[in-house]
Amino acid sequence: MRSHELQGAFLRKKWRTLSTRRDPRAAPAPDLVNRDFTAPAPDRLWVADATCIPTG
Repeated sequence: MRSHELQGAFLRKKWRTLSTRRDPRAAPAPDLVNRDFTAPAPDRLWVADATCIPTG
C-alpha cells in the first residue's frame, strides 16, 4: 500500500459502541484459508473485511 501511497482508514474520534455484540460463548468462524491469501488463479479465493466505519 505504501508504494501506491495508500493508507488504511482510521477514525479521528474514539470507537463507538458497535452495532453487533459478540457472544463470548460462541465459537469463532473457521479460518478456511489458514491466513494464506494467495490464490492459484483468478476468481479462486475471495476474502472480505467487515469493518464498521461511521461516515458523515
